[in-house]
Amino acid sequence: MDPASGVIVAQTAEGNSVVLGLMKCARIWLCPVCSATIRHQRAQEITRVVVDWIRRGGIAVLVTFTARHAHTHQLADLMDAIQGSRKASAADVRAAETKLFAALAAYDDAVRLAKFTVAAASRDAGKGLKRKAAAAAKEDVAPDVFAAWNGVLDAKAVLRQTGRTAGAYQRLISGGTWAGRPDRNETGIRDRVGYLGMIRATEITLGLANGWHPHIHAIVLLGGTTEGEKADKKITGLFTPSDSAIAEFEGHFRSVWTTHLKRINPEYTPSDEHGVDFKRLKTERDAQDLGQYIAKLQDGDKTVSPANEVARGDLKEGRYGNMTPFQLLGRIGDIIGGMPGEDAEGDGPLEWCLGSWHEYERAVRGRRAIEWTRYLRSMFGIEGGDTEEDDLDALFAADGANEYRAGIRVQDETWGKVTGRALDLAAVQAVEGTKGIDMEKVAEVVVAAGAALDTVALLTPAEIAEAYAGILETLAQRREEAAARRRRETEKHDQEDDVEDAEPVDAEAKEKAQQERLLRRHTRRETVPAAR
Repeated sequence: MDPASGVIVAQTAEGNSVVLGLMKCARIWLCPVCSATIRHQRAQEITRVVVDWIRRGGIAVLVTFTARHAHTHQLADLMDAIQGSRKASAADVRAAETKLFAALAAYDDAVRLAKFTVAAASRDAGKGLKRKAAAAAKEDVAPDVFAAWNGVLDAKAVLRQTGRTAGAYQRLISGGTWAGRPDRNETGIRDRVGYLGMIRATEITLGLANGWHPHIHAIVLLGGTTEGEKADKKITGLFTPSDSAIAEFEGHFRSVWTTHLKRINPEYTPSDEHGVDFKRLKTERDAQDLGQYIAKLQDGDKTVSPANEVARGDLKEGRYGNMTPFQLLGRIGDIIGGMPGEDAEGDGPLEWCLGSWHEYERAVRGRRAIEWTRYLRSMFGIEGGDTEEDDLDALFAADGANEYRAGIRVQDETWGKVTGRALDLAAVQAVEGTKGIDMEKVAEVVVAAGAALDTVALLTPAEIAEAYAGILETLAQRREEAAARRRRETEKHDQEDDVEDAEPVDAEAKEKAQQERLLRRHTRRETVPAAR
C-alpha cells in the first residue's frame, strides 16, 4: 500500500470494481484473489493460441493424466511423481550444502568422541574386563553416533531435493523413440505427428476417502513443421498426421506415463482406461465460431472450454465428495468463524483440514501451476512466462487492461480498519455499478469499520485519469523489466543447454566439485559404521 496515495477503489466502464494501490502476492496456488486474475489472463493466452492454431488447420488435443492415489499417499510424493521437481534457487542449494557439511562435521566429531570413549573405557578397566568395558562403552555412545549419522542422511535428503528430478510428464517427450535418432538418420514420433509443444496445468483435489488427487491437463499442438532452434524456432507449415502416427503418439504417451509411475511407486500405477485420456479439440456447432467453443467461460455455464479446463482451476469444484484447495480453505474459514462443521461446505474435521492445508502449502512450494513448453510462446508471438514474477506481471496487466471512469480514494489507515473488520469485500461491492458511485453505501462501510468519513474522497474523472496514468507508467516499467528478465532467462537456459556436460573451470566450480567428492566419500554407505 502506498501511504501517500492510499488505496483507490475504481469503477470500470463495465460496472465492475478494482482495488488499486495494494501490494499483490501473485501466489497462484494459495491466494484465491490473485489466482482468479492470473488464471483468467492465462486462459486468454491459451485461447488465443489454440484458436489461432485450429483456424490455421492444425490439431489440438486435450490430454488428461492421472495417477492412482490413496489416503496414505503424501501430496509432495505424488506431485514429484507426475510433475517432477524443479531445481531450487542458488541460495537454497547453498543452504542445503552448508547444512550437509555441518552434519558431516558433527558426525566426524561423534565418531572421534566415540572412539576416544571406547578406548578410554578399555584402558581404565581392570585386567580381564577390558573387552566387556569396551562393549559397554560402545553401547553407550552408539545412540549419539546413530543420531549424528541420521543427521547426515536427513541433510543429504534435503540436498537431493534441491536438484531437478523428472516426473512422468517430463518422460513423455524424451528419448530416441520420441525425438528420433539423428545419428542413425531415424525420425521420431515427434516428427511424425508434427509436435509443436504443450501447455500444461496441474490441478489438485482432496477427499477424506481417497486423499490427494493431483492430475495434469495438457493441450498438445500437433500437425506443424518448424525450422530453427530454441528462441529462433519458427512454424513453417502444416500437415495432417496419419491415423497410424496419431495412434503411435497416443500409445507412447500411455505407455511412458504408466511405466514411469510404476517405476516410481507401483501403488501409483493407473488403470489403462483412466491413466491417460485424449480429447480432440473441434466443434460440431459452428466451424466459423471457434472462439465461442474454445473461450467460453464456466461462470454460470456447465460447458467447459479447453482453455478454462487447463487454466481456470479456481472456477472448478471438486467431484465425488472431493474438495479443491480453495474449497478446503473456505471450509476452514467457515468453521473458525463459528459455523458448525455439518453446515460448512466440504468434509472433514477442522484439525484434519488444517493439517491438509499445511501439507498442500509445503507440496506446491516452488512449483508452477501452468507451464508452456519452452519457446512455444515465442512461436505464436505470445509474451510472458511461467514464473511467479510473470504471474505478478499478469496482475499488473489486468489492471492496465481496464478503463476506469470513477472511484474513491481511501486513506491507508482507514483501509486497514476496513480489512481488519473483514469489510473489504463490502467496500468493493459498494463501488460496483453502472450509474456512478453511491457514496451512501460507501459511508455505511466506513462507519461500520469505525473510521472517519473524511478519510474517504470521491475521485473526479480527471483524478481517476491521473491515477490511471500512474498505473500505466508502473505497468510499462514492469513490462520492460519483465522483457529484460525473460531475455536473461532465455540466454541462461541456452547456455545451460550448451555447456551442460562441460568440466568446471573456475575456482568456485572446482571447490564445489571437491566438496561433492568429499560428500560421496562420506555418504557412500547408507548404514552407519560401527564405532571402533
